[in-house]
Amino acid sequence: MKKLIVAASTLLLSAGAFGAESFEAGLLSPTQLKGPQTSVDGVRIGLIYTVNKNVEGLDLNLIANKKQNFKGLSLGSFYDRTEGDFTGARLGWFVPITFNSVGGNMTGVQFGAVNIVEKNMKGAQFGAVNFTKTGTGLQFGLFNKADSFKGLQLGFINYTEHLEGLQIGLVNMAQNSQVFEVLPLLNFNFKF
Repeated sequence: MKKLIVAASTLLLSAGAFGAESFEAGLLSPTQLKGPQTSVDGVRIGLIYTVNKNVEGLDLNLIANKKQNFKGLSLGSFYDRTEGDFTGARLGWFVPITFNSVGGNMTGVQFGAVNIVEKNMKGAQFGAVNFTKTGTGLQFGLFNKADSFKGLQLGFINYTEHLEGLQIGLVNMAQNSQVFEVLPLLNFNFKF
């Protein structure tokens, strides 16, 4: 217990050396060094649930976290929510039960059980279930869904209303397919 107190004290005291916005640590929001309305440009470490306005840099969380916008590398937590835009990479501690959610646009990569991008995705989603409104790049999972997708959907079930590319899977649905709207194994549309 004494070693834990010394380590925590050292961590808290060293936070001042980083500057006002370059380091954040929290237990359960709002119990944090700087508080939920602070933007972090550096390193954020959270244990149970950490909330900040914007985060740029390295984001390490044990259980869950939330922020407005993000740029960098996010590692850890089972629940990761970005209200606005996400740029970078997201990888959970235990990918098969990780939930990643982006309320705005995402440029980069998501690894998790469930990956959601509510607006535009440019990059890749790797998970059991992947959702995006519009996507450019790769969706790899058991179930992939996009309103509009340009690139490759690879999974057991792939669905999009507007496809510019290729679907490979057990069931492939593309409303604008060059052949049929629903096909097993392979579906495509290369007429843009």
